[in-house]
Amino acid sequence: MLCQAFCAALAADAANVRLVLNPYESVNWEKTTQHKANLHTHTVASGGKLFLHQVFEEYAKRGYTILAITDHDSCTRWEKSGINPIKDYGLLPVMGQEYSQGDHVNGLFSDYEAHTANMDFLLRGITRHGGFAIVNHPGNYWDLDGNGRVPQETRERYLKMLDTNPLVLGIEVVNANHRHPEDVSLWDALLGASMPVRPIWGFANDDMHKSKEIGHAWNIFPLDSLDEAALRQAMLKGQYYFSVRADAHEHGGEREPPLIQKIVHDPAAQTLAVFAAAEGVVLDAEHYQWIADGQVIFKGPILKYNGIGGIGRYVRAEIAGKGGTTYTNPFGFSHGE
Repeated sequence: MLCQAFCAALAADAANVRLVLNPYESVNWEKTTQHKANLHTHTVASGGKLFLHQVFEEYAKRGYTILAITDHDSCTRWEKSGINPIKDYGLLPVMGQEYSQGDHVNGLFSDYEAHTANMDFLLRGITRHGGFAIVNHPGNYWDLDGNGRVPQETRERYLKMLDTNPLVLGIEVVNANHRHPEDVSLWDALLGASMPVRPIWGFANDDMHKSKEIGHAWNIFPLDSLDEAALRQAMLKGQYYFSVRADAHEHGGEREPPLIQKIVHDPAAQTLAVFAAAEGVVLDAEHYQWIADGQVIFKGPILKYNGIGGIGRYVRAEIAGKGGTTYTNPFGFSHGE
């Protein structure tokens, strides 16, 4: 099992915690452009209400610059419709589809066709054809146990899938307007067993079928250039973060979740820092929390990771504002010498 490699290390000197995996290490926050992306989108080809050109148009109007079209069990090709997404809408298109015969999985950067509920066969095929995969809305397929925890069999099933398929990059932690909030618990359970050897990146997507579902949840990619190669590398490294909008009725309008301005690791001081703003205002300390093994271990923008208990194999940050919540991908740690 993935967790066995680090059992002895975790029992070592708890004060000697080292950051060994930082997905944002190479980001130059002052020079990169932050691109808003939805990676789970449907058209009339698979139960959606909008035609392909309308989908591109609506997302472009809302400030998106990256869009994956993921119709069910078919690859929708924009060039056959005479559409040039970059030229016409300023959107980098991502080829893909949602495989829907078993647990739903998005295959991206590939037009591989398969109609099978055999997940091992499917995931190997996506990888063989140069694609990445994301597990969609896992909350459709599992429930918390009687104690409000992730069942062991659920955790082990996903760990096996992820361990044997390295290009399954992660899971949809947020689908639509947080349709399955328990998937945050699933993510933490998987990270607690797999990090830092096998990172599991989180994603947030609209799963859009009609226009009113646009803009609930998204991913932000800080990229030096808006092209497929740069996007693929960022996805592979977990070099992005994701947000979910708060209920518009609750806060009186569609306010925006926090936008991360920079993430800084200071190895000498042994600190991780996240700085974010919402609607142009830099957020103070009360908006930040750091989570390890599903528990809040610190509140504030700067985590001194050797000065606090509770850090196991990973930490991740959440930044909450009136407009919603923003999540970082996990940082990985080792313990002892």
